[in-house]
Amino acid sequence: MISLYFCKTEEREKFIRKALEKEVGKELSISRTAAGKPYCTGGEVQFSVSHSQSLCAVAISDRPVGVDCEILKENFYRAVTASFSEKERSEIVCPRDFYMHWTAREAFCKMLGRGIWELVRRLEFSDGRIFLDGVLQSQKITFVFLHGAVTAVCSDENQIAIKTLQ
Repeated sequence: MISLYFCKTEEREKFIRKALEKEVGKELSISRTAAGKPYCTGGEVQFSVSHSQSLCAVAISDRPVGVDCEILKENFYRAVTASFSEKERSEIVCPRDFYMHWTAREAFCKMLGRGIWELVRRLEFSDGRIFLDGVLQSQKITFVFLHGAVTAVCSDENQIAIKTLQ
């Protein structure tokens, strides 16, 4: 199961450590890959972090996981959709649709530990599934709509528990 936490962006460093400790039962050391992806040394747990304006999302799992959250805005980035497939563009009729497509891509890239701009033209999110170079990927994208945001979680696991530190 994936644990999903939300906090204020300015509290994220301390919050992440507390959430990881809650999940594992002990304090963990956090490092970063050469690409900047944070990870826990020891491999006991994996996590991903995203923030949009004042909102931060943290996904924690025993498997590779990626998360991306975006605060919904009325305007969205039509220029970005130029890199989307025709099928994807046909599925985007409002800002929420755009943010679902975008966060799905970002969450997938974060799960892989790669940058979105490295893969953006090679990805497609359509019919609720993610494709890389035209090949359907086994990972699932699960959406959470809370705090005025679209949050996508990508993993082999699709069971999500929304948790708090209280």
